[in-house]
Amino acid sequence: MPITRFANEYELQKVVQRCHNILWERHGFDPAQAFDEFSKLLFVKLYDETVAGGARVAIRRSEPAEDFAARVRWLFEQANQTPGFEGIFSDEPIVADDLSVYEVFRQLQNYSLLQTTSVVDGADIKGTIYENIVGNTFRGELGQFFTHRNIVEFMVRMVDIDKDTVVYDPACGSAGFLIMCAKLIRDQIKASQPPLFQEMTSQALKAYSKRCLIGTEINERTARVARLNLLMHGLDYSNIFTVNALKLKESDNERLHSLIKEGTIDVIFANPPFAGYEKDASVLTRFELGHNGLGKVAAVTREVLFVEQIIRLLRPGGMAGIVIPQGIFTNRNLARVREYIQRNAQILAVIELPDWAFIPSGTSVRGSLLFIRRMTPPPADYHIFMKRVEHIGFTSTGRPDPQNDFIVTLAEFKSQDPRYMVAVDKIRGRLDAKFYLRKHQAVVDLFRHNPKHKLVRLSDIGTFHTEKVNPRRFPDADFNLIETSCVDPATLTITPKRIKGSESNYTSLKVLRAGDILISRRRAYRGAIVIVPPELDGSLAIPEFSVLRLQTGIDRNYVVEILRSSEFLQLMTIYSTGEMSGRISEKDLRRLQIPLPEDHAEIGADFVSLREQIHELNRLIEAKQQSIAALASSIIQGTR
Repeated sequence: MPITRFANEYELQKVVQRCHNILWERHGFDPAQAFDEFSKLLFVKLYDETVAGGARVAIRRSEPAEDFAARVRWLFEQANQTPGFEGIFSDEPIVADDLSVYEVFRQLQNYSLLQTTSVVDGADIKGTIYENIVGNTFRGELGQFFTHRNIVEFMVRMVDIDKDTVVYDPACGSAGFLIMCAKLIRDQIKASQPPLFQEMTSQALKAYSKRCLIGTEINERTARVARLNLLMHGLDYSNIFTVNALKLKESDNERLHSLIKEGTIDVIFANPPFAGYEKDASVLTRFELGHNGLGKVAAVTREVLFVEQIIRLLRPGGMAGIVIPQGIFTNRNLARVREYIQRNAQILAVIELPDWAFIPSGTSVRGSLLFIRRMTPPPADYHIFMKRVEHIGFTSTGRPDPQNDFIVTLAEFKSQDPRYMVAVDKIRGRLDAKFYLRKHQAVVDLFRHNPKHKLVRLSDIGTFHTEKVNPRRFPDADFNLIETSCVDPATLTITPKRIKGSESNYTSLKVLRAGDILISRRRAYRGAIVIVPPELDGSLAIPEFSVLRLQTGIDRNYVVEILRSSEFLQLMTIYSTGEMSGRISEKDLRRLQIPLPEDHAEIGADFVSLREQIHELNRLIEAKQQSIAALASSIIQGTR
């Protein structure tokens, strides 16, 4: 059978899975071990295709497995000593046994890696292996996750680069950003050269990568993935360094220091690790955001330090595209981070992704894309492109989706479409695109200006009650526990859980009284807002709820219906923050205003009457449904 390229990525995935199964079934390798061994065998195949056209890794007729495997091991040693291939697998032998080596190459022998990487549009061979074989085990251990190629390409296209642009990725993973940069430069070179000079394109691209593409990665295994990925794409991998990007100055690698200096990098692309807190005082002390604002060192999440590091490394006028967890844009305790960004950079764009954008990559953290230009100080008067995209070319399960808002969004950003431009002086406290969308600001304005009725803050018409109890202090007592799932927004009823104090998972629950308005702040769009009935007086609610106890003279039936209105639910959702599931803070909820007409008690009575009518209609509907079911049943049973 002639040697051919992989027809598409799906075909590649099938072959990769078969190879993985061979290594797993023969040795019981875990995903990371199987990944390592398969990487070595791919490395040998690529080396021989490059040096000898692939002839030496072709299985000969009737060749014993041990003879073929011996040749592969010898080629592995040769590759590790050959310029352009050395340093990736130094001093690491092939662990897989002879039969495994033979069977893996039997799967690969009809395909050419070189032909594949030269023609499959944007194919990230190693990234595919990284995503499909290593999966959640590899990512989970290191707090890493694969950035989907659609997101990577969009980010790179948002920032103009050319053959002289120095690009750095401080947490490069499998080098997806660097490879996408090379792909765009390749397209630029090809567009400027006739087809007869395609070999020159390859040479120019390798020279570009050696001169301009830099990556650091804290984990050696992942750094090796990046090097091999670059090699697979015909690029130079000598600028991939195994080092913590937050500890660059501690490295004794002189070449690293010559390439990465503060205030010198043209462009930075990054998806920083969202993995816990940095607590090392020796690291924190080097960063402004590693202090608490009062001069004392304080632990912060690592992505916070990455943001500062990125800004510091950029040259004046240099640009960055960063994947950032949504909390940095909205959480109150991260306001200092937003202030730092605004003081040291011009914010070019904030693109909010669907909540599920990174679920296929192994994390449910909600992420947004931040694009900045380093300027100290930034202009006093400019506009920020802010947009939420709904379709990103793939679904929540990772399957391709023909709908892709990135294409039109890129054009809108380049043209500075006025529909998405927000004046920087309109930015107040938060940076999430969702909050500043025009349609959302229109909703906010409804509760800031009412042409007919007085607007009042919720905190001015009642008390947000905070009486709490720890059920565990009363282990034998019975309690009615109300969690968010206990409130049915459709029927406006509460079905509490009956628990013993000793069974409680909570140590601080809110005490409810009849007539209180119970407001679920989590996933506010559900409308889980109800009046506590007399029979649930003394029940306990989890902290996700706010408890509004109205002043005398304020009609609760009116207030609860306004709070349940689609406009107010949308308002609460707009104000919601958080990286996992959005919720509005009680502090923000207290400040929200609602209209309060002088005759609001009469309107409240009208609301009650309408609810009673709905209840009666529902009762009639249920009765008619039962009649239909009885009639059908009698016919089936032959009694009619």
